Amino acid sequence: MSDKPPLKHLSPQEWEIFIDDFQYGGARREKWTLQPHLLLDLALSTLLKRDFSSSTKLHILVFLEEYSDLLLLHSQAAQSERELALNKLIEALRAVVQAPFDNVYVNLALKEQMMVSVTSILITISGDGNGKHGLSQLGNLAELLLIVINRPNHGLDRQTRAVACECLRELERAFPCLLSDISGHLWSLCQSERTHASQSYLLLFAFVIHNIVVSKLNVSILNTSVSLVPFNVPQWMLVEGMVGHGKEISESNHKELRRAMAFLLEWPQVLTPCGMMEFMAMIMPVAVVLELQASMLKVQFFGMIYSYDPMLCHVVLTMYLRFLDAFDGQEGDIARRLWLISREAQHYLVFRLLALHWLLGFIGLVSDRQVGKKKSMVEMGLSFYSDVFDPLALKSLQLDLLALCSRCLEISRLEDNGGRGVSGEEVASGVYVVKLFEDALVSVSAFKWLPPWSTETAVAFRTFHKFLIGASSHSDTDSSTTRILMESKIFHNLQRMLVDMILEFQRLVPIIVTLLTACWDVTSTVGWESVSFRHLMSIYSQK
Repeated sequence: MSDKPPLKHLSPQEWEIFIDDFQYGGARREKWTLQPHLLLDLALSTLLKRDFSSSTKLHILVFLEEYSDLLLLHSQAAQSERELALNKLIEALRAVVQAPFDNVYVNLALKEQMMVSVTSILITISGDGNGKHGLSQLGNLAELLLIVINRPNHGLDRQTRAVACECLRELERAFPCLLSDISGHLWSLCQSERTHASQSYLLLFAFVIHNIVVSKLNVSILNTSVSLVPFNVPQWMLVEGMVGHGKEISESNHKELRRAMAFLLEWPQVLTPCGMMEFMAMIMPVAVVLELQASMLKVQFFGMIYSYDPMLCHVVLTMYLRFLDAFDGQEGDIARRLWLISREAQHYLVFRLLALHWLLGFIGLVSDRQVGKKKSMVEMGLSFYSDVFDPLALKSLQLDLLALCSRCLEISRLEDNGGRGVSGEEVASGVYVVKLFEDALVSVSAFKWLPPWSTETAVAFRTFHKFLIGASSHSDTDSSTTRILMESKIFHNLQRMLVDMILEFQRLVPIIVTLLTACWDVTSTVGWESVSFRHLMSIYSQK
């Protein structure tokens, strides 16, 4: 089409129009001449101009990153063209990083975004199956980023150095053990860095150690004979057929790795909660492979459960799942702490809800492990009542928790009975479950006076359902559980309660019928629907 404007010498306003048309697609995109290699050259030349503001350049960078697959992975692009495009990107990055900043045309934000975008584009291109052919560009990019981070304690560009560390970590994630040969230099940089960028240095070094251990790569992390700059891609990545991984880590390297772990475990105080979460995700697999004592990690990090940050609590729970035996005997402390978090009214509601979700899963996990722990956790859970003025979402989860404890208590009673006759202890247990049920409903007792479509009414009847069918087997063939359920105290108590509600609050009749229907669908046992409905109607007729 002859009326298409050429893609050259676009002004900042024209760039905004072009990016908007390109993102919209269709006819608006087709009105521009779409030649990917020319578009890339135009964008890179614009990034190097001094008469464009940094905000416009940031938009262009984000555009290149978002549409890198169309610009570099289109079907007409040969492998040589892709490598040439990557070389141009890296050279443009080098020019921007080395340019003096004036906070107008070139600033630190532009340099940081340039590093992030070029790293993302290279990983995207390499992830398309062309990684082996792009190792030269990979080495050039890694070298440029290493030059940036090789200035520890330089305060002015500390954030830029932190971003460069994160880019290197993403390269290490995409190409495991890429930085293994220079791990000694990274360790030295971690020891030297004292600004807030030390977190990024530590996470980078920890991830390199993680990949070395997981890949069982025999490399000395104390060796600094390999130069940091110029950077060379490891030989085993260059030669086809060489994997560079050993069967077992040698004894000398094993000692060095344990020494590196000891160093990393000395610096958790410089990590933010999000950084701590990533740090522990890398450290725990390393500790398992190196056969470190899990109790050492527990002593150092268990105290985070008493913080008020959900990330740190999540780290402790993750560590508990990984090292169950090391936390033997401290399940009660964890459960009590999670419950106290949910009771703190000054916290965000989402954190309180999250603590209850954790507690539900935690009690279920502990209950499945040992009978003794199951009883202790259930007894603790039975004291977890909600306050009248708690948000309804919180009440709903707290009622779920009580229903779970009631179910565990009922199952434990049946297991202890073993099919024998009903004992006095069982009767007392049944009475206790009924009292638990009645006390739990106090927090949502307003449903009797609210409209039947209210949320509180839905929560109350959901609780009825959970308490009623909690101990059933949900089996079509097992009728014993249904018989025991229909003879239970909670069943008869709920029957009387439903009849009283039918007589006093007739607007709740449709919801009660829905509850009975749901119970029929769950049990699916012959006789349950007829017997339960007959019992309910007989009591209703007597009233």
